[in-house]
Amino acid sequence: MRTQRAGGFTLLEMLVVMVLLSIIMIALVSAMRTAGQSSERVDANFAMQDDDRLAERFVRDTLGRISARPLTGMNLDSTQLPKVGSIGPGGPPLQFQGASTQVSWIGVLPARYGAGGRCFFHLGVESAGNSSALVLRYVPWEDQPGFPDWGSAASQVLMLGVAGISLQYENSRPSNMDASNEWEAEWSHPDFLPARVVIDLQREARAPLQWVVPLWPLPVSRRNGADGDDEVIGGSQ
Repeated sequence: MRTQRAGGFTLLEMLVVMVLLSIIMIALVSAMRTAGQSSERVDANFAMQDDDRLAERFVRDTLGRISARPLTGMNLDSTQLPKVGSIGPGGPPLQFQGASTQVSWIGVLPARYGAGGRCFFHLGVESAGNSSALVLRYVPWEDQPGFPDWGSAASQVLMLGVAGISLQYENSRPSNMDASNEWEAEWSHPDFLPARVVIDLQREARAPLQWVVPLWPLPVSRRNGADGDDEVIGGSQ
């Protein structure tokens, strides 16, 4: 008498199916993890680019709107103030210091970044923990000779992971009469401002950056003070 075989899968067939399903699941999980990591890298890259643009805009807003203010005790005559890009008689020494790795100036802090108003500014690279950072230091402006002690000034970290900085200043009144301009690593003209500043940033793990910042001196206005007419640069004091 012929016996009828019971229907179903054998143990070996079930094991083969389970192995195949496991391989498929591992492949799917790996693909999803790779896609997630790629998306995170793209998002992180966009976030870093946004941070770079914010830092550049902050520098342009503060360094680009510069006060051509003479040192304390100098006569602030608007007819003597140097005008960027023009050739004329020099005026009194200005409160501006431009070196190859740092720059100090007087400008206006935009209100959206804080209280606003005229400030002393200093831009350079400083240590930040185990790394280095591009740091902007600022102090509310006071009528004083020279710049304040930057060590006690408020600071804003603009960019982390900055290994070095190099600055170049455009001289629109070159000594060579045949040239329209020349670039200098150290600004040595106390009576007028550079036309532009080029900021090269070397970064630790990312591509270098270059910012070109035109300098636009703030207008001079008059207001009536206790002792008569006072000169004001860039709005009220």
